[in-house]
Amino acid sequence: MDYQPGSALQRYFQAIQAIQARVLESQHESLCQVAGRMADTVQAGGRIFLFGSGHSHLLAEEAFYRAGGLAAATPVFSSALMLHEDAHLSSRLERTPGVAVGLLERYRPAAGELLFVFSNSGANYLPVELALDAKKRGLYVVSISSLAYAKVAPQSALGLRLDQVADSAFDNGGMPGDALLELEDCEWRVGPSSTIIGALLWNSLMVECIASLQARGISCDKLPVFASLNMNGAAEHNTALLDEWRKVNPHL
Repeated sequence: MDYQPGSALQRYFQAIQAIQARVLESQHESLCQVAGRMADTVQAGGRIFLFGSGHSHLLAEEAFYRAGGLAAATPVFSSALMLHEDAHLSSRLERTPGVAVGLLERYRPAAGELLFVFSNSGANYLPVELALDAKKRGLYVVSISSLAYAKVAPQSALGLRLDQVADSAFDNGGMPGDALLELEDCEWRVGPSSTIIGALLWNSLMVECIASLQARGISCDKLPVFASLNMNGAAEHNTALLDEWRKVNPHL
């Protein structure tokens, strides 16, 4: 095996860079449209929900209660669907019918609010079922998944992919199986991309949403953006945001 130290690192970096450029450039118009809808929702006092199971739940965590992040971002959490309690259970549940029923109940979503659903394969039962439930409630559903993966992954009994259900569907540009780099004399790949690109897409939408709100005349002190507590004046700014948003976000 002809191994050069740093070669895999460079290959991975280049692969990620290529996907980043492709997903933003090819979906620019749709990203701007959804960011505008996000701004409409936030300006009206609505929430933007985020959901993912397994590793996709990291993207709901990414959006929630963080410095430079949107106060309206409301994660839909269920510990059984994460990995820290039982990874095998989480994998089984995202393929089990009926699990999505009731997940949104505790949040009492209102028609016109948004739900982002992250699912790399876009094929498992749970994310599709949740998207369908959200649409029945009048929410606008945005999906982020790998369209290439979704086309080859076995469909659930619902017979639908997440991108087919969503009102707006974004492609994270990933490969089937998620991992990017081939290994010599090995059938498996390494180096996933879905979390990196999912975070890029969310944060790109978020900053465009905030810029839109500011362009509408919302002053800096009123922008619904959390500041780092290590910055002067941040505690007072965040306290005002928490007083407003914890009324509609049980995780605050």
